[in-house]
Amino acid sequence: MNAKGLLLAQPELPGALDRVRAIAAGRLVTLIEPYGPGTRLDRDLLADTEVLFADLPPDNVADATGLRWLQLGSHGYGQLAGRRLPAGCVVTNASGVNDIPIAEWCVMMMLALSRDLPGMLTAQQDRRWDRAPIFQNELRGKRLGLWGYGNIGRELAGLGHALGLTVTALSRSGSADRGLRYHSDRAIPAVTVDRMYPPGAEAEFLAELDFLVLTLPLTSATQAMVDAETLALLPPTAYLLNPARAGIVDEQALLHALRAGTIAGAALDDHYRTPMSADDPFWELPNTISTAHISGSTGSPHFRARIWDLFGANLERWQQGEQLTNVIDRADLELAAS
Repeated sequence: MNAKGLLLAQPELPGALDRVRAIAAGRLVTLIEPYGPGTRLDRDLLADTEVLFADLPPDNVADATGLRWLQLGSHGYGQLAGRRLPAGCVVTNASGVNDIPIAEWCVMMMLALSRDLPGMLTAQQDRRWDRAPIFQNELRGKRLGLWGYGNIGRELAGLGHALGLTVTALSRSGSADRGLRYHSDRAIPAVTVDRMYPPGAEAEFLAELDFLVLTLPLTSATQAMVDAETLALLPPTAYLLNPARAGIVDEQALLHALRAGTIAGAALDDHYRTPMSADDPFWELPNTISTAHISGSTGSPHFRARIWDLFGANLERWQQGEQLTNVIDRADLELAAS
């Protein structure tokens, strides 16, 4: 292990930096303010950096010639598009840090959509006593489909089974085994889905769903993956929930399906333009719930504690030469960068 240091671009958490410095065993640890897109960092600082803990690499990441490990502060890694990291740099993401709040957001949205919570609130505001049948729907017995079966999918599968849902999944690998993944406060849930579909079985997977949840990263392979043809495979009574990235779904195809009623509705947490302007067409759709990218609850005190815990645990592994948690496959990195 060489003498290069650690560069951390994260909000400080009491006690977390002390833990990192203790694990780093005398190596230089530098904490800077989090930065956004378009940022260039000091060239000399990057030249002396072996480990970077940040939400995205700086624009001049090429100056970090000694960078060997990038720990992202996010689950997604689409922000790596167009970034060429130094050869041999391992990238890990924050998968597992916000799987609990995202899974809870999905449950909230399934209940809100299936029972038409917006309609209930409208009736209340109108002071209208309304016992419409849709307000009395149940989740039990419905079919939940997870497109992607990582940490979020596993967490949601457990909640879905607890609510009496039949849970199926379509995994890009066709397997539930994803290697070493982060879980902050418990062992990896021993949850199995009722059926796992392999790649290529999309039509069969989608045909009988009541809820489709997207839990995939946005890459060149998943960009606009859910198009008009895919949406047409869903029953007209199905709801689409997207706590992932908006770009996974073709915008015009989704707008058409929601306006025409070829799907029952949608819950969207990421959007094609952010922040959404007042004239964004998704605001006016009565069968759609739009939230402001809050499903991951990054404003929760639990999130910051988990992200630092993940980095600390991974740093211990790094120091010992062990396999890191949440390593992004090289093939997926190449898709993100393309």
